[in-house]
Amino acid sequence: MIKKNEIIELNIEKLTYEGSALGRYYSDDCPGGFVVFVKNAVSGDKLKVKITNINKSFARGEIVEILEPSRHRTKPFCPLFNACGGCCYQYINYDFLLKEKNNMLKEAFGELKENSPEFLEPQKSPQDREFRHKIQYRISQTKNSKRLLAGYYREKSHDIVNIKYCPIQPPLADKMVQYLRDNWTFGGYREENHKGLLRSFIIRFSSDLKNALLTFVLNVSSADYSKIEPDLAEFFSVMGSEFECVKGISVNFNPDKTNKITSDDYKTVAGDDYIYETLEDEHTKRIYKISPASFFQVNPKCALKIFNEVKENTLQGSPVLDAYGGVGAIGIWLSDKAGKICLVEENKQAVDDAKVNFKLNGCKNYEVFLGDAKEQFRKFLKEKRKFGCVIIDPPRKGADTDALEALSKLSNKIIYVSCNPKTLVRDVKYLQTLGFRAKTTRAFDMFPYSYHIESVTVIEHE
Repeated sequence: MIKKNEIIELNIEKLTYEGSALGRYYSDDCPGGFVVFVKNAVSGDKLKVKITNINKSFARGEIVEILEPSRHRTKPFCPLFNACGGCCYQYINYDFLLKEKNNMLKEAFGELKENSPEFLEPQKSPQDREFRHKIQYRISQTKNSKRLLAGYYREKSHDIVNIKYCPIQPPLADKMVQYLRDNWTFGGYREENHKGLLRSFIIRFSSDLKNALLTFVLNVSSADYSKIEPDLAEFFSVMGSEFECVKGISVNFNPDKTNKITSDDYKTVAGDDYIYETLEDEHTKRIYKISPASFFQVNPKCALKIFNEVKENTLQGSPVLDAYGGVGAIGIWLSDKAGKICLVEENKQAVDDAKVNFKLNGCKNYEVFLGDAKEQFRKFLKEKRKFGCVIIDPPRKGADTDALEALSKLSNKIIYVSCNPKTLVRDVKYLQTLGFRAKTTRAFDMFPYSYHIESVTVIEHE
């Protein structure tokens, strides 16, 4: 049996979800191979690995030496790859990585055995550089020099990597955050003592980069903001004029000791509290109003592929329930095919934006409901409503069983847009107990070079 700190030779078989790769160590006491997870490895690598952690069923290790590199290895294109924990798979050829991600999705569904869906061809991101249109910088400040730091957390830590160049986001974002470093004089947040004003800096770009919203997350309550408002107002005005694309600036008040980036408390301090996003392909064009608190996909061009996948599986002329519908992005995209769109969303700002968006796009047959999803589903049941299909796009934690049970009675077809294979399969397994089966699923690479996998799964009652 291998031991901690032992150095072994290992052949890597495959990538695994959440950023590691898997190899098996064969020995007399484990002829079937003992699983070892290794960071920064790829299928086909032959490595020397130091065991850093071990338990009954698997071990973790780190690369000591690459004995024979995989043909799928490539040079990371970001100079901060080894420091930043964001794009964990940049050292892997993109086309091969897409196949491996699809295999991860297949493995997640493997526990369903004969009830596993048909896996359709995975779809790559139209861009693997500069695709990210919502950027959330964590902010801190050095203790002695008081230098402002803006970037992302180092992997498995709350240490901020000061990022001056990030190739997966528009270069304009780098310029904006550098302006912030050079001109912000009001202090940065220090997590260890919960002091300092600026906690995060958020940019939301439209896909054409002509419009941007800025949000400054502050370590004060809205009641205390009046004390510093005059000084900050001048900074916001000057920064807004420095970048022509900035259409509005908001502050978010987040004085609590929490890992949440934002609270629900926003105030617009300059310009508008929204921008417009336009999504367009050869068949469809839609315009969306997006506010600081509203969710919208961070990779708009890949989002189009997902929206079209959903649209293709929607029944012509039938009523559609758009659950967890946000600002109406998916429902509005397919509104020319659906008979009627009923959108349900619990975020008030998103609901307000959705109502505007339906009007902006000339939609006539729609309803928008604000509130807890499962409670609204139950109301639909009492009203004996039925839908041709239900679209659900829940957060990473998935949908709860009460919501799924209600949905199962509202339609015989569910189109599940997921950003987490584990919770997707968990929810599909529960729907199987209610007489449903996943028919098809397709992976979409919304976040290139990360371990994240977006997918669209069509689930029907048998």
